[in-house]
Parts: sequence; structure tokens; C-alpha cells
Amino acid sequence: MTVRADLEQCPQLADVEKEKTWVKPVPLDRIGAAILPATDIYPVAGGMCHFSQIDVCSLNTNSNTVLIWRGRVSDWLTHTQQKQFAEETLHRLVSGRSGFAGLAMSCTQVMGIVNVTPDSFSDGGQFSNSINAVAHANQLVSEGASIIDVGGESTRPGATPISVKEEQERVIPVISNLSNNDILVSADTRHPDTMQKALQAGAQIINDVSGFRNSKSINLIANAHDNNSPPYVVIMHMQGEPGFMQHAPSYQFAPIEIYDYLEQQIVKLVAAGIDKSYIAVDVGFGFGKTISDNLALLDWMPLFHGLGVPILLGVSRKSTIAKLDNNASIDSRLGGSIALTMRALNAGVQMVRTHDVKQTIQAIKLWQAD
Repeated sequence: MTVRADLEQCPQLADVEKEKTWVKPVPLDRIGAAILPATDIYPVAGGMCHFSQIDVCSLNTNSNTVLIWRGRVSDWLTHTQQKQFAEETLHRLVSGRSGFAGLAMSCTQVMGIVNVTPDSFSDGGQFSNSINAVAHANQLVSEGASIIDVGGESTRPGATPISVKEEQERVIPVISNLSNNDILVSADTRHPDTMQKALQAGAQIINDVSGFRNSKSINLIANAHDNNSPPYVVIMHMQGEPGFMQHAPSYQFAPIEIYDYLEQQIVKLVAAGIDKSYIAVDVGFGFGKTISDNLALLDWMPLFHGLGVPILLGVSRKSTIAKLDNNASIDSRLGGSIALTMRALNAGVQMVRTHDVKQTIQAIKLWQAD
């Protein structure tokens, strides 16, 4: 079991910096941001959230202990022994993200989910044919969705794999219809052949739940970047495969391990020729994680701004909600979905993926209201 260091007895900065370090902003509430001098606060990724303190962290894998030094940003910059690292990290933490697929990242964007599957965990196959799927997508757009994420393969825990041909038969007509009507479409797939067909049908984003582990997928996206309209990508973390990812997920400390994985994948894509401004990440809430892992990811979400790319998060109707609320049925998880989304917004997440677009946008409007 990982032990987080007691902040009241936190080690000296020099002690923490003996190991590899990670930096997590400590977001301020609005009162804190309003009363502190402007010189003492920093924007989280150029957005609406701010911070004045940071946690400098290291992980001791032998003792399963996270060492944390918490202090003001100014003190960190003054006393750190890793000045270049500190300056580069702070730059990534505060810099505004460039527009992702033409969308501003200074405010929250909502991705609506369209599952063209008969075995979806969330909607029971209501939109498993293209006519219903297109109608549902148009409804989500009318409710305010900026992106429609179209998937044809269920990736719920224990899901049975389908053929790539069947996946394409489900999603390509939907993607083509929506793209032809100027709707921004994300293709939710882990298969390079489907990615290629989706891009040809007009998808502008590839959302890969396998995190671009497949080198063919990376090469496909890299080759597409030779065109005038290269695709955007979302790298998601998933431990294992959908069929068995929830059997026994295990981490030394999930947030740091997942951060390192996403960082490595960003490096791979950039090395292949994909501009970093075309990349976003998703920590994969519920994909090969325990409840404790999922909650830790929410607590540590500000850490992931250090990657320097937009963050997408999908918590909608996830089983963690049921496990924390007396096995609530799928259609009774809206309250939990909104609560988890608000935690993510307080951490500065730029995009949220949801089944319940109208209600989520209402919550975001109230969260943003002055």
C-alpha cells in the first residue's frame, strides 16, 4: 500500500529532489485566487483554475512511499537544485493549450458519446444502428456537445472482442454522415485499420483507448500528418485489455505510473513526426484501475498538466459510482457523474466525455459563473 508523506512533516526539498521528481499544482478555490497578490498566483494551463503552491513529489518504490515537499512556487524556484527542470515544468503547467481540433482549451469542452454497439454498458444498444446513432449524435450536438465520439467496439470490463470488419460496418456510416454535416467527430477505436477508414470518412480525432501501443497506429497517424489536415489524437491509459483489465489491476502508485506512461507515449508520437499540439491525454478512469486508483487519479489530476497537452476525462456512468453508492443502476448515476466531473474541472481538465451532455453543460455553466 502506497503511503503519502505527511504534509506537516514533509521532507526538505533537497531530500525529495534526490529522486526523480514530479510536480503537482495545488489548485486554489476562487476566494484564494481573489485575495492573493497577482504575482503569487499562476493559471493552470492558461485556464480558469489557479495555483500558488505546488507539491514536489518523489516515489520510493522500495518502501511504497510518496515523499512530498509542499511550498510556494516562488520558494521552489528560489531553493530548487533543479532550476532548469523547475523552469521548464512551470512553463508547461501555466502555458495555455493551443486549440485542439479547432476548439479553445481555455474553457471546458464537452465530448458526447455515441456507442454504435449492441452491448454497451451504458445505453444497452439503443444506438446500435446508424440511423439511431446519427439521430442521437445530432441531439447531443443540439444540447451543446463540441465533439461526438463514435465507437463501435464495447470496451467495458469483460467485453468480448469483435472483428475489425464488424467495427467498421458499425461506425463508418455514422462518422461519414456526421462529418458531411460539419460535426466534429472523434473515432473511438484501438485498431489501425479502423482508424484509417475513420479518417477517410471525415473523423478529425482518433481516440485510442489502448494508448497507441500499436506501432502501426502511430505510423498511420504520422503518415496522415503529411496531409494538409492532420488528425488530432487522444492517448488513453489502460492497464491490460478490456476482457481482463479489471481482474487484478496493480500499481505502485497509479498517478505517477500513468503519468510516466502517457509521457512516454507522447515522446513516441512526437518522435514519429506528430506535432505535440495535436495530442491530448486521458488517464483512463476505470480502465484497469481499482476504486482507490480512480479516486487517486482525481486527487492528482493537476499533476497531468505537466505533460503540456490538453486533458480529456471520461467518468460518465462509470461503475465506481455504483460501487460507492449501493450498486446504483446505470440510469441512476447522473449525480455521481456530475460530482466526479466537477472534481475534474476544479483540477483544470479541458475536456470531459459524457453520455449526459445537457446536464453536464448545465453543471459546467454554473461552475464557471461569477
